[in-house]
Amino acid sequence: MKIGAPRPNAIAVREQQTVRLDGVDEKAVLLEATQVLQDLGSNVEESAPAYGVLAGSKERDATGAGEVTGQVALTIGLAILGVRYNPVWDTDQVVRVTLTTHPVQKRDTALRVSFERIVTNTQHKSRVELLTEPELAKGFFENIRSGVIRAAAK
Repeated sequence: MKIGAPRPNAIAVREQQTVRLDGVDEKAVLLEATQVLQDLGSNVEESAPAYGVLAGSKERDATGAGEVTGQVALTIGLAILGVRYNPVWDTDQVVRVTLTTHPVQKRDTALRVSFERIVTNTQHKSRVELLTEPELAKGFFENIRSGVIRAAAK
């Protein structure tokens, strides 16, 4: 992969991260998205409704019992062989959600949501992972639709 080049599956990922909400204006989508982010435990970090942008994040533990057990076993095994090994496992993660909207017609809105996580390990090194599983966006869109329907019924 070349730096700055789009991923080979970028178009497919963008399509699964995007939905069109017919009959719902952009302001209502952004309002509902803010509430859904908060309901999911995220803190809203950036909000620019005039540009259709919303971003939030939440911190979570990233420690996996299997990963820790494997690293400890490896450390012990190598110590028996006289090799010094510094075990490394994931400790913390920040899950970031970025949402953009744009009007499609007078009362329709396109909504795109993307997810990533920043994972930090015991050596204080971080890595970024894009979360492109279709279930993430699908679940988020279902929450948005449910909220918009409830708001319209009031």
